[in-house]
Amino acid sequence: MKININSFKFLYNNSVKQNRQSYFNYPNLAPLPKDTISFSGRGKLIAESMVDAPPERTCRQVEINAEPARFYLESVLDKYLKPLTLIKSSSNPKNFPILEYTTRVKKSTSIREKVVSKYSKIYSSDADEFSRRVVDEFMKYFKLKDGISKDFIIQEAKKLIASKVPPYEFAAYYFSTIASEFQKKNLLNFSDFSEDRLKQIFEQIIDSLEEVPKSPHTEGSVYIDPTSLKGVKHYANDIVGARITMKESDPEYIGLVLSELKRAVDDGLLKIISIENNLPDPQKLPKGKELSDYAYATDSQLRTLANASNAKLIRNKSKSGYLAIHINIDLSSPLFSCYKGVFDGYTGEIQILGVDVEQLKDIEDLCYKLKDDKNAIRSEYKPFKTYFKNYYNDETKDAFDDYTYALYLAQRTLPPNSKREDFFPSISELGFEGRVPRELDFNRLRRLKETCDYTAKLAQKQEEISDIANNSHMQTIKNIKHNGDIKTVKSLISYVIKG
Repeated sequence: MKININSFKFLYNNSVKQNRQSYFNYPNLAPLPKDTISFSGRGKLIAESMVDAPPERTCRQVEINAEPARFYLESVLDKYLKPLTLIKSSSNPKNFPILEYTTRVKKSTSIREKVVSKYSKIYSSDADEFSRRVVDEFMKYFKLKDGISKDFIIQEAKKLIASKVPPYEFAAYYFSTIASEFQKKNLLNFSDFSEDRLKQIFEQIIDSLEEVPKSPHTEGSVYIDPTSLKGVKHYANDIVGARITMKESDPEYIGLVLSELKRAVDDGLLKIISIENNLPDPQKLPKGKELSDYAYATDSQLRTLANASNAKLIRNKSKSGYLAIHINIDLSSPLFSCYKGVFDGYTGEIQILGVDVEQLKDIEDLCYKLKDDKNAIRSEYKPFKTYFKNYYNDETKDAFDDYTYALYLAQRTLPPNSKREDFFPSISELGFEGRVPRELDFNRLRRLKETCDYTAKLAQKQEEISDIANNSHMQTIKNIKHNGDIKTVKSLISYVIKG
């Protein structure tokens, strides 16, 4: 029996019909070719698609206006963590377990990079998740035709979802479109049911799809615009950040740090949104090792901080081997209320990790980005990308990923003052000789990245010189007042936090 798909399109409600025009006209639906260079001459980025990149001017504005939030975070950390920080190399590190803590604001180029990468991943992931859910619902009632796999029909469903459109906002429309396509291609056994029963099943499926909670990345019926000020702050949710690098990083010493952060929470000076504990996959631990050998903190220690903050505690199984505690924070403050939200609305991240893991993280981060073309990188790192992609391929990727995991675990268990600060355990030492090309040894990758870092630093310096030259001709009353506002806010923060 052939089904008239139009007979159940009544389920697709008026609000969806009214919104069809707006989402099919959503700007920038077509991606640009790979390795497209961004529009601006400064801070060029490379990615699969740069069409979603916010304007450089917007990112620069967000960067400048984040300074009060950064200063606020720095002031809080100074108040509570400075007594735990190693001041002199001769000091007993067990009394001063923190090697250092730093705060930063992402540069405008890095902000653009994060927005492009995050936004493209969100809409792609949402389309993938929606397609899988639709197929799962179908398979509760219908059998696949012979020779048709579940993965195949998931991909068929995903092809029908317009790029950069939040699918759950138009669940009934997309469901009916997918059902129509599946009927046309004869992928499922629709003929096992009467038309009335089909209508009932389809209505149940649509009800189930429409019960999925609204995406935090949407506003109205579209994704938050990544090119707007609000969108930049939303997608680049770590514009302000802090890193606490531990000299002694066992739970005994991390507990001292967490206790001080809890004091900051109790005093109303630190607002924690969530805490992420990145732990190894138990299946990837070396023989004779346990999770506790790699944990920076116990569940009890982290839960105490999470409960004090009314924050969510998330236990992540590390995909790459990277081990750290990430504390996501809200940096909005009544101190910023007098300035029409210009300095408000920032979120940030506090990372807690050991010094040996930190040395590997910055290199592995770049490798991680290059594995997915949706991630954007600065053009100065194209030599690294070309080199890495030449050796990281379908034949080597599994072994390289296992080597990376093993290296992270090795770095985590190095004793303090192990005298291995300038080199990592080699591919051979970790048992990957003959499986991973020597060209992908992280010691080689580090040297190549350092060269690119130097080039990027020179480019950044040139951009800053250019900014200074341009600003010398742009010192308007508005700019002078804005700089004065930042200085005033920072004085207020010092008065409230430092006393």
